[in-house]
Amino acid sequence: MKEGSVFVVDGYGVSVNVERGHLRVCDGFPAEGARRDIRFPRGRCEVERIVIRAPDGYVTLTALDWCNRMGITIAFLGSDSRLINCLIPDGPHDGPLKRAQGVAAVMEDGVTIAQALLRRKFEAQMRAIEVELPRAGAGHGSEAERKGAIAEIKRISDGLPQDTELRDLLSREGRVAQIYWTALAGTQLPWRNWALKKIPDHWRQVWPRESGGRSRVRDARDPFNALLNYGYTLLEVEVRIACASQGLDPDLGLLHVDDRLRESAVFDILEPVRSTVDVLTLGFCQRQQLAPYMFIELRDGIVRLDPDTAEAYAKEVMPKLRRPALDAAGAFASDLRKITIPYRLVDVRTAEKVAPTLKASGHLCGYCGTILKKTRLKFCSRHCYLRHSVEVRQPIKLAQAKLARMRARGLSPGHGGDAAKKRGAKIAESNRRRSLGLTAEEMRARRSAQARKRREAPHH
Repeated sequence: MKEGSVFVVDGYGVSVNVERGHLRVCDGFPAEGARRDIRFPRGRCEVERIVIRAPDGYVTLTALDWCNRMGITIAFLGSDSRLINCLIPDGPHDGPLKRAQGVAAVMEDGVTIAQALLRRKFEAQMRAIEVELPRAGAGHGSEAERKGAIAEIKRISDGLPQDTELRDLLSREGRVAQIYWTALAGTQLPWRNWALKKIPDHWRQVWPRESGGRSRVRDARDPFNALLNYGYTLLEVEVRIACASQGLDPDLGLLHVDDRLRESAVFDILEPVRSTVDVLTLGFCQRQQLAPYMFIELRDGIVRLDPDTAEAYAKEVMPKLRRPALDAAGAFASDLRKITIPYRLVDVRTAEKVAPTLKASGHLCGYCGTILKKTRLKFCSRHCYLRHSVEVRQPIKLAQAKLARMRARGLSPGHGGDAAKKRGAKIAESNRRRSLGLTAEEMRARRSAQARKRREAPHH
């Protein structure tokens, strides 16, 4: 992923507009003499995300249209890393998927999907405790303590099928979160040597996630949680984009109850990816080697990110969140497409003619199970055909298994057969060219001359 694919706008009096066909961004802090004036052409614009953290400035309608046509997402963030708004280019509209998402909360399928969400989150946390966090230098416990934490999370995860109420599912999530943060808390952060005498003691290590002075998690009291607030917001942006690409409705969640001021489905989908943000944040701290000037402490002890730190963090972490966010949204959409929607408003005449014979014959879509009106079809739509080809048939895994069987018998598609003939011909040509001392162009001219002689030669 190109480093320039994420562009962070910060400062006072910023402006984002279009000038002579170029997207022009002016930002920075004039009082400090740091001012940027950058232009992005349409043909060679590598920016895919624009994160605006500036408290003052404007974005023109022409700039919004320019970004929409170029497929660029614009995210507006507050100084506390809270997402204010996110403008995403229009994606596919999947009516049946959104309808399934809407009815899932009142059906037994919704419980199954909620259990699957939590199971994926628990698996990600176990993987982080076992592999990723130790690799990033996190955790202060022994190997036995890590194995004990993983075993306890596994035991809690195995009991998910027993819970059918939301409060029971959230209770399990809370117990696993406590185990996970116990394994992570206490990790010493990599501060530079000269900075250790200038920072408060509680800045030196990782602290569990808890509410601050204003009873909000956003009010971080230490640098690591300030980075996490920012990272979770960037993940929220990526999940919103993934929801738009999958045709999901961001408001219709399961684990997070409906709220007028919250997109519940977004927070459902990002739950399995939170541990990825934790690992990436620890890696960022290790590479940057923290210093006091990277953070701003307010008078009430709340910690905010310095603009340069926020820009460096977004450019390093945000591109690495795209694939996990897309995978999480794709898994959620795949579970929803398996729901049988109880339609009531249907054409009665068509239903009377088609339903009895089709139900009796059992001719259903091979992926979603929808009754097919035409018996010669195997799938109800191209979308279901493609999903079945990828998720059910799994051609990549089949090909990998076939290659493994061939190699076990001493065979390989890279050796023997047509591959050997092509390789032998290329080697022979290379040896012939090397023996004659000719370049590739001279060799082609020589072959052309020989072919011309053969054509001109009299035929007997």
